[in-house]
Amino acid sequence: MDFRKLGHGHTLQRPAFDPEELTDEAFTFKGEFDDDELLIESGEFAEVKGQGTLARSLVRSADLSGVRLSPLELSDVRFEDVELSGASWQGVKARRTEIVRSRAMGFRMSLVSANDLYIDGCRLDYASIHVESVKGALVFHECTFREATISGDLSSVVFSDCSLEGVEFEATKAVGCDLTTSQIAGASGLLGLRGARISAEQAASAAILIATEAGLTVSD
Repeated sequence: MDFRKLGHGHTLQRPAFDPEELTDEAFTFKGEFDDDELLIESGEFAEVKGQGTLARSLVRSADLSGVRLSPLELSDVRFEDVELSGASWQGVKARRTEIVRSRAMGFRMSLVSANDLYIDGCRLDYASIHVESVKGALVFHECTFREATISGDLSSVVFSDCSLEGVEFEATKAVGCDLTTSQIAGASGLLGLRGARISAEQAASAAILIATEAGLTVSD
């Protein structure tokens, strides 16, 4: 097992597959699929509609813009340098899955369950992310979320070094959600993040936002 250590005691298990055993064969996300041990790269799947399961695979440098996948089950899968703008993934179950260095503007994802899901260095501006359940860890690292909506059960979700300016939080729960290293100035819905962790510095900068949401008038 390979674990990723993120600091502050956060760890998560990485996808488990052997790159040398992956096969580079014809594959599309179209229709129903149930595949494993695939190397999928440099493909164009824009606007494809499909549903199914993908396991022990690497998806690299692929155009998945506008793709509609529902439901989708991922297990030991890494997405690297992919285009996800305008895509919609619904009914997602993700286990030991990574999405790294990808553009996902306007990306819509509804997570039924996230078990060690790591999203790193992605541009998620105008995205809509909904979380129903986290088992293990769900980590966003060095991601941007300009004018994005993040909703659902955010308990134990980690936002590490992310820019959350303009984010609208619509959390049902947030106990243990870690925001301590991220920029939260300009975010809304902070009152719904009861139980989340922020730093003393963040608390000072967020005080006016929280007061405004509570209906208070802040005078100079």
